[in-house]
Amino acid sequence: MNKEINQTCQKINCEDILNKKFYRVWFFTNERIGNFFQKLESHKEIKKVFSIGGGGDFAFSLLSTSTLNQLDEINICDKRQMANISIDFKSGLLKNLEYEEILNLFLKREPFHKKQIYKRIRETITLLSRNIFDFIIENCKEDNFLRCLRKSGLWYRDSFWQIKNKAEYLPYLISKEKYQLLQKNLDKITIYSGDFNENLRLFKDDYYDLIYVSNILDGKKYYQESNQYLHTIKEKLNRNGLLFVTTQNNSKKMVKLVEGRG
Repeated sequence: MNKEINQTCQKINCEDILNKKFYRVWFFTNERIGNFFQKLESHKEIKKVFSIGGGGDFAFSLLSTSTLNQLDEINICDKRQMANISIDFKSGLLKNLEYEEILNLFLKREPFHKKQIYKRIRETITLLSRNIFDFIIENCKEDNFLRCLRKSGLWYRDSFWQIKNKAEYLPYLISKEKYQLLQKNLDKITIYSGDFNENLRLFKDDYYDLIYVSNILDGKKYYQESNQYLHTIKEKLNRNGLLFVTTQNNSKKMVKLVEGRG
């Protein structure tokens, strides 16, 4: 991801983020997405994807799936400003750190020096992200890069440890081969800031082969009008397209909701 974050639907305010006027987000995903990628092996015609942002790990895992070598673009969207900055920041880490370094940093928790690591990724993240992480790196009293991230308060403190269960949570970290395939494909990601429905409507009908939705259909706690989102999804998903939904609700209730849209 070396493009600017698309802010057509929502502007990102760096001051709000630095002043903690936002909801915390997960650094690594808190959803068990591994099984889904095993089921994608037979779907080789996925070229265009629209995904809720989250920690970006769904998109990262998709780009590490060797059978999807025709994939052209993944557009990621999140209305949480920090989620967009976080995905951009993680893309910089993934692009510039070797597989063993990522595992040593987050799994073995080796004490990498914050300025040495940040210097390697700074030029590959957007100006928005630099505004935030320049401040964090300079003002954190910790020299340890991982501790500096944790103490920033930008992410849930427990959200760094899903890496212990790579197969379930982070398929792109299962092997060096998958990780290197992801590195080659990172530039296929574009980040959109703002409401899922508003950003999805920017694209023409029947455009997407796969749409990934997480929690936003669960109720008003997340988004106000789930039927509006389902209507837009149906318009933008092509005839043979796939809709992948993760939910905290009863799965039968979610199936009924989706089937109700035809």
